[in-house]
Amino acid sequence: MPDSFLPAPLWRRFAAAFYDGLLLLAIWMATAVVEEVVRDTLLKLPPNVHAMRFYMFIAGLAFFGWFWTHGGQTLGMRAWHLRVIRTDGAPLRWPIAALRYAMLLLTWAAAVYPLLLHLPVAAAWSLAPEISDACIAALILGLLLFFLDGQRRAPLDFIAGTLVVSVPKETQ
Repeated sequence: MPDSFLPAPLWRRFAAAFYDGLLLLAIWMATAVVEEVVRDTLLKLPPNVHAMRFYMFIAGLAFFGWFWTHGGQTLGMRAWHLRVIRTDGAPLRWPIAALRYAMLLLTWAAAVYPLLLHLPVAAAWSLAPEISDACIAALILGLLLFFLDGQRRAPLDFIAGTLVVSVPKETQ
């Protein structure tokens, strides 16, 4: 890790993730509106949930990937003075950004899934408690790894070979 950067504290990572999560939700809503208008009005096709998931994945990847490969900061990370870099200090390239984004979605899914089990429709799923327990165990293991690692890397950072660092205000 470059000497001028310190590992990002967990609370700032959560704050930036919340901010970026709201932005991603807005991007997904805009993607859904555009897809609906194009599909219904121009193409006259029936809804396709798999196509919609693909469009949303690509829209989110474009958002995160562009920011991570152009300066290493999303809007939320910029607000909280964080930057994502590779472990050798270099900026991210698109393949690493795509891997990191996919891992980010899996992490958020593991965090949100146990909360979704309180919905009436989800309570009827036969494997819901086991999946929820696995998600909670994965999150606890991820937090444990985060606190035990000297560079404060989350599991997605280990897999993608990245670091999230604090950036002094004057260098932004």
